Amino acid sequence: MYNDTEDTGDIQSNIFFKIQIFNLTCFSITFILGITGNGLVIWIAGFKMKKTITVVWFLNLAIADFLFNIILPFQITKLIMDEHWPFGQVMCKVIATVFFLNMSASTSFLMIISIDRCTSVMCPVWSKNHKSPRLALTISAIIWFVCFIFNSPYLAYFNIRHSFDNTTTHCIFLYADDDDTDTMRHQTTIIVRLVFMFLIPFLLIVICYSLIIFRLRRMRSLSGSTRPLKVIITIVLCFFCFWFPFHAWPLLDMVDVEMNSTFDIVMSSLTFCIGLFNSCVNPIIYVFVGRDFKKSLFRSIPVLIEDTFKE
Repeated sequence: MYNDTEDTGDIQSNIFFKIQIFNLTCFSITFILGITGNGLVIWIAGFKMKKTITVVWFLNLAIADFLFNIILPFQITKLIMDEHWPFGQVMCKVIATVFFLNMSASTSFLMIISIDRCTSVMCPVWSKNHKSPRLALTISAIIWFVCFIFNSPYLAYFNIRHSFDNTTTHCIFLYADDDDTDTMRHQTTIIVRLVFMFLIPFLLIVICYSLIIFRLRRMRSLSGSTRPLKVIITIVLCFFCFWFPFHAWPLLDMVDVEMNSTFDIVMSSLTFCIGLFNSCVNPIIYVFVGRDFKKSLFRSIPVLIEDTFKE
């Protein structure tokens, strides 16, 4: 995502081959786990359970991650074909936009889940009287619309570029024809994405859960199951650990930190794969966090996921 494909010429062929194998393995595992896990969550939350506010939030979160996983076969195909993009310019724009659309949607629903939990604890009477599944569905539709508008510039920025010998085609960022404008737009995109898709959501999430913990300690109301809080906090911590490297690494290139091509490509691939893995980890958290691992293995996974949403 962040490297000109021409830079790969400076990398030893055996190292580049290992990087490609690592990426292929990472994408394949993420795709299999993500499609299976998120598909199961969509089936349970969408068709088996009553549409409560919480179920609506986690259903949309699973949909965002599921759509994110659907586009991985295109990336896998590109890797197998040695970075060649065979799907044309329209699919280049669509796949890139869907990638960032669902990444921002996933972030937004994690943020709205935190805000919803915070208002339920801080203002329980108001929440009971004013919040409803219909309102949650309306807010969900607004979130998807805003995320689409926010990421629509990628429809213009992603284009295909042919190699010098016209034998391969690459799907890459092309912000402008002249270098100065291209650099300015590239840096602006990195900063905007960092602020609106990571810093602001993460700050709001931390504030919400800090208020929840403070309120519970003040009321000494820690009785009952703490598992729902553990599940959501684990999801948020995974979000930070997986997406912070993805958003932070491009900043090093923006401030002209010197590094050789091999290290740059290796770290870019690693941070990209770590970010991708966040799209398949939530169903695993629903099943195992806060439970005895051995007991969980002997119970039906759909039952465990349904129990999580009920809690």
